[in-house]
Amino acid sequence: MSRNQFRTVSEQENGQWVRYRLLACRCGAEGRIKDTSARLLPVSPLAEAFRRAGWTNVKPDRGTCPSCSAPKPKPIPQEKPVMAVEPPRQPNTEDKRRIREALFAHYLEDKGCYAKAHSDRSVGQSLNVPFAWVSATREALGFGPDVNEAASAFNSEVGAIRQSLTDLQDEVLKLVANRCDELEKRLNAVERAGYKGAA
Repeated sequence: MSRNQFRTVSEQENGQWVRYRLLACRCGAEGRIKDTSARLLPVSPLAEAFRRAGWTNVKPDRGTCPSCSAPKPKPIPQEKPVMAVEPPRQPNTEDKRRIREALFAHYLEDKGCYAKAHSDRSVGQSLNVPFAWVSATREALGFGPDVNEAASAFNSEVGAIRQSLTDLQDEVLKLVANRCDELEKRLNAVERAGYKGAA
């Protein structure tokens, strides 16, 4: 058989010889197209007939059958086993003692804030414990909010500057309004007097 021609087989059916053109797949499946023409059909119409039958990669000496051509189902991903989540670590007695001591050392109860630039976060970092533990202990001891002197001083200075700016704007607006009133009065007086040209 030539590599440029489909394989041919003839079989007897109902007392007549019938010619089939064959195509093989690597899986062992065989495709057959009945060739009833007087002469052997050329390669092109036979290849098209096999394609209509579901074959792909059709060549005279080989092809891919419809089963092998069908898209393979995607593998179902295996679910990963759920890992047990450990509860978050809780402070032990020693952690609680260290946090209390740090709070009493750095929190100014009379002012309701931390001294200098201390905070729940800075105390937690210095003790190497989560700052949430520091926050919880501060609240449990009845201390004030998580603010400090540095932030209070900054906020006070910012507030004072804002107030000075507002006062200055009010003063300028008042001065401009008064000056505008004066000029408007003068303009009205001049317009009422009218233009008196030379006689």
